Amino acid sequence: MLREEIKSNLRNVVSEKRYRHIIGVEETAAHLAKKYGVNEEKARVAALLHDYGKEMDIFQMQKICAENFPLETIEYMDQGEILHGYVGAYLAKKLYNIEDEEIIEAVKYHTTGKRGLSLLGKIIYIADSIEPGRIFPRVEEIRNRVYENLNGGILFECSEKIEYLLEIGARIHPYTVEMRNWLIEMEKKEK
Repeated sequence: MLREEIKSNLRNVVSEKRYRHIIGVEETAAHLAKKYGVNEEKARVAALLHDYGKEMDIFQMQKICAENFPLETIEYMDQGEILHGYVGAYLAKKLYNIEDEEIIEAVKYHTTGKRGLSLLGKIIYIADSIEPGRIFPRVEEIRNRVYENLNGGILFECSEKIEYLLEIGARIHPYTVEMRNWLIEMEKKEK
């Protein structure tokens, strides 16, 4: 089974701490998939792959991104935090022959989000933030909001993330801002 193969291989490419995080994201994604009517198997596979390249050497990440995603990653070549999603998408295809674009998209954009992200993509994005091992201010509020209303919970998390990045003087990826604005537009249309 693909999931078992990925789990087995993960043990060789990530630390025990990262592995526990990935398993937490897998379980959270599975719960959210059930709640919001998404294929649970796809959610589990995407969750297992989301940080597959997270602990890879930055130079390897840069090489993969320069060769496969040059336009999307050129400005972020010094930020493994951004690059590892693209690397994970690349490895999903290369190592596991995954061609399902929903899974690839979910892995690629799990850190930044993006406007028009699929339901599976949204689930992986937010599961990464709210898995049980995550402890940060207002995480419980984000969890509660996500289980009440997925888009509303993600919008709240996005706003919190942007506020935090502004406070510490970090760069904010434009895809995160675009996703937040898109979710606001969707919320207005629903009212």
